[in-house]
Amino acid sequence: MFKPIKKVRVSETAAKQLEELIKNKTFVEGEPLPSERQLMQELQVGRGSIREALRILEIKGFIETQPGIGAFVKSYEGDIFSPLSSWLKDNNEALRHFFEVRSLLEPSTARMAAERMSEEDLEALRKNIEEFRSTVEDEDLPRAILVDAEFHRLIGKGTGNKVLSSIMDVLYRTMIEGWKAPLKIPGQPCKSLQEHTMILEAISGKNGDKAAELMSSHLSSALKALGDAGLSKD
Repeated sequence: MFKPIKKVRVSETAAKQLEELIKNKTFVEGEPLPSERQLMQELQVGRGSIREALRILEIKGFIETQPGIGAFVKSYEGDIFSPLSSWLKDNNEALRHFFEVRSLLEPSTARMAAERMSEEDLEALRKNIEEFRSTVEDEDLPRAILVDAEFHRLIGKGTGNKVLSSIMDVLYRTMIEGWKAPLKIPGQPCKSLQEHTMILEAISGKNGDKAAELMSSHLSSALKALGDAGLSKD
């Protein structure tokens, strides 16, 4: 008769308020949102919650962020559920370059993480997997995209190499459409969850070669799915 009442994250509540303000055109397209400090004061929440709220809005397509400058209103409608095919056609080169870099970098990152990752970082990765599973079950696409990207960032952090970790942070925070595109394909979130789980098992088992192999396969699978969805090979 009843449905379980789920806890609502502070960041999601903040994102919802900002989304409504954008939709009712309190902020016009191209206009900057208040600074993080202002939003913290107005909403009475921490910086981490504000940053995650802005990330959710960016994933949904309501805002775009310019590092060091701020967040700007991109659209009153958002594009999270817009057709993927047309976007793939218009962003073919950028998306392919994004995956080229990841394919060069991330298998080696996974191998290094398997050799070096601390128990604390492994626990963070396990929690990430559980959150990913929850978003897939709830069909919460924006949060699934956020958690998916975080998984890859955490692997970079787990290498203990600060330069590599910084590079993965940059990848995590930029090219938002590169993270969005694969999971917009029907069935892909569930498939990605399964692949993330296998990568985690290899890393926790300290099997570097297997972790690298699975990461390479994971990225190839996502790129193939995008190709089947309309991404050109040229």
